[in-house]
Amino acid sequence: MRKRRGAAVLCLLLLLTGCGAQASGTEELDEYEALVRNTPVAQVEGEAVSPDGRFEVRTEGESGEYVSGVQPPEFLQVTDRESGEVLWQDQGWMSQSALWSPDGAYLALAYSARTWNAVTFLETDTWTAWDFTLPDGGPIPEYEFLPEDWGVWRTDHSFELTVGYGDGHPTHTYNCILTMEPEGLMGSTWEITRETLPGTYDFNRDGAPETAELTTVWFPGFTGGAVEAYELRILDEAGNVLWEDRAGTSHVGQNSLYACRVDGADCLLHYNPYMSQGIASYSYELFSLDGDGAVQVLDSGAVEFSAVGPMLDTVGFDPEAIAAFLETVHGYIDGAVCFMDTTPGVDPPYPNGYDKSVSLLENLRRYRDYVEADRP
Repeated sequence: MRKRRGAAVLCLLLLLTGCGAQASGTEELDEYEALVRNTPVAQVEGEAVSPDGRFEVRTEGESGEYVSGVQPPEFLQVTDRESGEVLWQDQGWMSQSALWSPDGAYLALAYSARTWNAVTFLETDTWTAWDFTLPDGGPIPEYEFLPEDWGVWRTDHSFELTVGYGDGHPTHTYNCILTMEPEGLMGSTWEITRETLPGTYDFNRDGAPETAELTTVWFPGFTGGAVEAYELRILDEAGNVLWEDRAGTSHVGQNSLYACRVDGADCLLHYNPYMSQGIASYSYELFSLDGDGAVQVLDSGAVEFSAVGPMLDTVGFDPEAIAAFLETVHGYIDGAVCFMDTTPGVDPPYPNGYDKSVSLLENLRRYRDYVEADRP
């Protein structure tokens, strides 16, 4: 995906000729060389030095080429700051920008020519590289440029990359997860979209408003159609992340999160109705946050029961306990705001449907009778 600069001198000569320049070829070349000498060499933007001070991204030499008002360096290098050893090297580019992971184990390098951009990730133990690709496996398209704030490390191995800016170039954001494999550094890419949910809250009880930000992670190639996961962040008044959570659409990652009011105060509610191989394991946790975003549990509960007869002797089926659990949960959920929910449902899957003409307890007793009849 690395595209070489080419024929820069020839292009300039043609331009000079087209403008009616009468100088000889030698004079034209002299003018070009003078132009290059007076053109600054593109330097490293962003974070040149790693967080621990061990490594430095730098440019070396001059390419002798004029590209869109700058002179690309001859080389782009990562060096050991103590020994001066060159640990990694590539050709220089029209622009190059560096962002280090918080622990300094990874380096993101963005570089560009006149019509395209690319991003390479480096791992600092093996100095193996992974070139960023879109979720469909292709490179960043031509004329899709990176904005000034092109990326941010979300964790030590998770990078958020933004592509596109300006008229006619919609912005797309991608989450890149880096892993070390036997063959070297590898990466995976998902497109994400982000929105600020309506309303303000005070989950940490400090009197300052907080907002909820929801990120949708899309299956590759299904933006706007198929969701892989949701990520929810609670932001303080200054926009800092106070607390965060995730809900996946795969079975093991299913989760739901609600904002509710209890005794006049804002609270968060986790509710996880999980079922596997005929055993239902339902749990909830009602909590607030402290000033540092730590969870302060206010109430919690759990119940387990058999949804099929063959498992009845393993976990049983207690209609009274299940009813008490569900009444508590619904007392919190009714009137609450759902931030995200990837669970299959908030109620047991009643075999013959829920009969609204009788009580919850009576519905559960009928469910128990159904399970009893299914006992081997």
